[in-house]
Amino acid sequence: MTKKRTPDTAAEQHIEEREPAPLYFFPEDSVSDKELREILAGDDQERRLWALSHLLRFAQWEDIWQYVSREEVREHLPNIEMTEKLRAAYARMLGIEELVGSS
Repeated sequence: MTKKRTPDTAAEQHIEEREPAPLYFFPEDSVSDKELREILAGDDQERRLWALSHLLRFAQWEDIWQYVSREEVREHLPNIEMTEKLRAAYARMLGIEELVGSS
């Protein structure tokens, strides 16, 4: 049985108690990795679209796919808040023909 290590100094204790850093692609909100995963797994469709919008507008390409699948983005792309130019770019990258021709 492994015993949890007790912090040796007050500084170590402070580091262990610190809240997780907010994700960089939520510039106006403080959203942690855990919170984002809960939002994306939850039933609140409006909140999921809000999170997807932030991922697609602000996250680095590699970071997007740590949270959602390409299929999820294909499914929700028409309803995600973003410019039509960006929506068309994602449609092209994901091979969604009906959205590519509409812009």
